Amino acid sequence: MISGLGSFWAEIGQISRAVGRYALGMEVSELLQTIETLHADARSRGLFFQHCTDDRLVGRSVRIDGAPLLSFGSCSYLGLEYHPDLVAAVHDAVDRYGTQFASSRGYLSAPQYEEFEDCLSRIFGAHAICLQTTTLAHQAAFDVFLTEKDAIVMDHQVHYSVQRAAVLARSAGARVELVRHEELERAIDVVKALAQKHRTVWFAADGVTSMYGELVNVDLLRAILDVAPNVRLYIDDAHGMSWAGEHGRGSFLSRMALDDRIVVATSLAKAFAAGGAALVFSDAMECERVRMCGGPMVFSGPLQPPLLGAALASARLHLTDEIVERQAVLQDRIAYCNERMAAAHLPLLVANETPVVFVRLGLPRVATAVAQRLAADGVYVNVSMYPSVPMKRGGLRLGITTTHSHEDIDRVVESLQRHVPRVLEEEGLSLADLDALFERSVVNYTPTDRDSAKSYIARLHEAAKTRTSGAAPRNWAGAGLDCDPSLMSVQHAHSVEEIDRAEWDGALGAVGCISWEAMRAAERIFRDQPHKEHNWEFHYVVVRDADRRPVCMTCFTVLLQKDDALMRDGVSRAVEQKRLEDPYFLTSKAVVMGSGLSEGNHLYLDRNGPWRAAMHWVLQTASKICDEAEADLLVLRDLPGDDVEMDAFLLLQGLVKIPNLDSHRVELDWDGPEEFLRGLTKKRRQQLRPIIALEPSYRVHVYQATDGSSRALGGDELEYLHGLYRAVARKKLRFNTFELPENLLEGLLRSPAWEVGTLRLDPSAGGPAHGRPVAFWAAHKHGQDYAPLFCGLDYGYVAEHGAYRHMIYRFLLRAKSLGMRVVHLGMDAELEKRRFGAAMDKTCLYAQTRTDFNGALLREVVAEVGMGPSEEVTAP
Repeated sequence: MISGLGSFWAEIGQISRAVGRYALGMEVSELLQTIETLHADARSRGLFFQHCTDDRLVGRSVRIDGAPLLSFGSCSYLGLEYHPDLVAAVHDAVDRYGTQFASSRGYLSAPQYEEFEDCLSRIFGAHAICLQTTTLAHQAAFDVFLTEKDAIVMDHQVHYSVQRAAVLARSAGARVELVRHEELERAIDVVKALAQKHRTVWFAADGVTSMYGELVNVDLLRAILDVAPNVRLYIDDAHGMSWAGEHGRGSFLSRMALDDRIVVATSLAKAFAAGGAALVFSDAMECERVRMCGGPMVFSGPLQPPLLGAALASARLHLTDEIVERQAVLQDRIAYCNERMAAAHLPLLVANETPVVFVRLGLPRVATAVAQRLAADGVYVNVSMYPSVPMKRGGLRLGITTTHSHEDIDRVVESLQRHVPRVLEEEGLSLADLDALFERSVVNYTPTDRDSAKSYIARLHEAAKTRTSGAAPRNWAGAGLDCDPSLMSVQHAHSVEEIDRAEWDGALGAVGCISWEAMRAAERIFRDQPHKEHNWEFHYVVVRDADRRPVCMTCFTVLLQKDDALMRDGVSRAVEQKRLEDPYFLTSKAVVMGSGLSEGNHLYLDRNGPWRAAMHWVLQTASKICDEAEADLLVLRDLPGDDVEMDAFLLLQGLVKIPNLDSHRVELDWDGPEEFLRGLTKKRRQQLRPIIALEPSYRVHVYQATDGSSRALGGDELEYLHGLYRAVARKKLRFNTFELPENLLEGLLRSPAWEVGTLRLDPSAGGPAHGRPVAFWAAHKHGQDYAPLFCGLDYGYVAEHGAYRHMIYRFLLRAKSLGMRVVHLGMDAELEKRRFGAAMDKTCLYAQTRTDFNGALLREVVAEVGMGPSEEVTAP
């Protein structure tokens, strides 16, 4: 039993952009374990953390483990890293200035810096300074531009380095807001509101997104600037540098002119083929202010002479016609690649003029399967997967460079054309499925060749008609299954009344508070409610083998949940302050195993049968429910935390494991209080004897539907008990969920699956004069299992009169009197429950997010609160 159904948590949402931190409501420590597991799997497949084994690198070829591969993994889009002028400049710089110049630029800069920054300024037709990395460039700029008087609004998919710099700016007092990438037009309203309260409001976005190759919508940027004169733009054009614009000043500045309200950051370590980064200003005074006041300019080391030599040589080259020639060659390769991809009906995400090509594939295992087959063909590509992108929006990222010939592009397209359709067919995926997965992942961009784009999309959808959506994977072994799932049958019901009662209760009645009667009660209570968080949609899934025996049974609920449900108290308090203005701030529609009125194991799974194939159909059904409900999150909850086989299987299906709090249970293998006490340690006996001694002072009454006693609880008394519940729910933000509806207790008392126990303290023993309960519990009962799910407390009687502890003792006695064998105490309040001899079971969640905005937004709230240690979990 936990306060306010705390075990029914929520997601985080989805995992925030880039590293996905908090996207699933995870703290950093929990997320690191997940990322390590995913990266270790990709590493074992030869895709991540690999090493080139070449004696000498030449052009677009690399060797990995001795095997020669045609590489599409480079971001040096113009192939300048092998240019003889740059190579010679490195040698010259080392000969003249050594391997390093170990001085802060705040004191002294190496000799080449002055000429290099002059060349950069000529390239951009503006004022430019050089920094060591784009990450440090953002920090230097924000040190100057974002103070307690300023605000910044960010596209939630802006590069993680920009978001981290904003976290530092927040510590200086700046206001930081995020806008969902899929609804970026909302930035206009957000900026407008902030512009009335702040000196300057910045809007930050990527000129070219690093994974998907999406170009920023310059029309939207102009509209944002039109909001107010104190609105400015900060654009990270790291992946746009060199391959576009006059003198290679970048993709963004080729489409939108620099003025005194725009600052551009860009990388010199990609197409520029050197190292470092640049900040570009139209105002010389602003440039000098960042130079003198930006932290990394003063406190960090410089770009070292070898790279500085290469950078200067590259800058000189950018000021010649050779850069124009290389840009033309690259555009020829990009156009040819787009044309070949379209002709091969490959699922490109977007076809435009950028050298970043993204092939949509969905789950990590699909992307890695294709990448491994390409490697066997001698082609190397980058797998783009969670946490760089949302879990089900992964794929292959290809970097097109001038070193690639048409023949090279033919080779990778032909390899993709061989393997992508086969892998999709093996996975039971169609192009229409990919369209649904990536819907609105790229927005507000129209390719230059509109007719070609329309033709390409038409061909994609025509190809999609030839495939069957949602089919069972043909390569069921490769999908981690233990038999052909097409041999199994699936029942998907929308009411428990469509499910065989005896079969359901035999499998799930005693665990999870989801007996047949309990679910019927939930269906009646959580409908036609005045608030949307109290209107739930129920789904039941039964998977049978070829002999019609049930292998898997479970239920899902579609509901609205709070994304901060499992975050620390301080985080939830900060979020609740924002909910005073917007009650549904940081909330997501979720598809959750079990319901919001349950806790415990909600999954029957015959592990002696083809359980993986059965789970495949459960996940397929849940995915369909998510699609139809437009839900952001899928959660399988309260499952055993030490199930290694399930961990591996669900990771392959694209679900992330999240550690949950321990669940507690008390075995009723004793007769009477004394025998109960003898089974405890001496210390616990000493702690509980005073609680048991209070028995004469407390009176318990139990209300249940079967004896008609529910009539004894009138409307006023039910309202009073709901107030006690609300007191607990509002206090325990460690499990921050929506409060349950006011008619909940009335509905439960109409069901034989539930009972309500009240605890009254006699006025002569210090109880309230009105004689009303000081505590109550609501318990699910089935077979020999008793599960007090939630409670209410008058906190005036907890510390001095032991109301909470005595309530636990009395419902243990109640369960014993009913002939129960186990009492399920749920999560939270670990110390209190262990006093009663509770055993602990490790539990976990498995989650999959479809968007990453709420996770990014939650990350910003966490940054506001600070990243101190988690609060200790205590009793209600």
